[in-house]
Amino acid sequence: MKRGKKLYAGKANTLYEVLSDDGSVEEYVLEMESTDRISAGDGERTDVVKGKGYANNLVSTLLFKLFEEAGVPTHFISEGTTPSSKFVKKADMIPLEVIGRNYTAGSFCRRYGVDEGIELDPMLLELTYKCDASHDPLITEHAAVALGIIDGETLENIVDYTYIINDVATDFFDELGLTLIDFKVEFGFDRATGEFMLADEFSQDTCRLHDAEGNSVDKDIFRRGDSNGEVSSTYQKMVDMLEAMNK
Repeated sequence: MKRGKKLYAGKANTLYEVLSDDGSVEEYVLEMESTDRISAGDGERTDVVKGKGYANNLVSTLLFKLFEEAGVPTHFISEGTTPSSKFVKKADMIPLEVIGRNYTAGSFCRRYGVDEGIELDPMLLELTYKCDASHDPLITEHAAVALGIIDGETLENIVDYTYIINDVATDFFDELGLTLIDFKVEFGFDRATGEFMLADEFSQDTCRLHDAEGNSVDKDIFRRGDSNGEVSSTYQKMVDMLEAMNK
């Protein structure tokens, strides 16, 4: 498969059409490239961080393969045309962000007035409704079903697969000496088959990770306003960890 024209450029990823060997457009396949773009505060702060796209794609690709092995259907097909890209199935996305929390952090602490670092066992699952006008508000599972955003079967799939994703990702990062604090994932339906599946990505942009000393190894360092060099070195740290693990 070959890369075609650019279709969409988001905050952190760019989507391209995919061409078959005869030059025709693959109807149900996209190439998703993780970029060096970074943003925070609903896009109020933006920058470019060297190496971020490669690091995110590396982590996401490895994890999506592990999720598939654990029985979670995903949009991942194969590596793409660059070290920062992958071929994925086209998805009709569900307008929900699914958040898994193993420890209290970030907005959760501000919302409930609790300290950071409180363990949540079992993992706490939250949903937010993807609506820019309302700033992606929290939504209950019952409200998501009542409003027709999802049906009961889809809700069951979201819950069941998110717990599997947490188990797999927790074990993966444990091997690197990292603690998975929380994460967010998105689901959709395969446009070709209608199959429910995990889509988007799982990377340092979409989760919080702490090392043994409690230091952030994720996008939080950009949210805090650290220098570009510090942000870049944090993403590179993940690459170094993975390369060391695979030696």
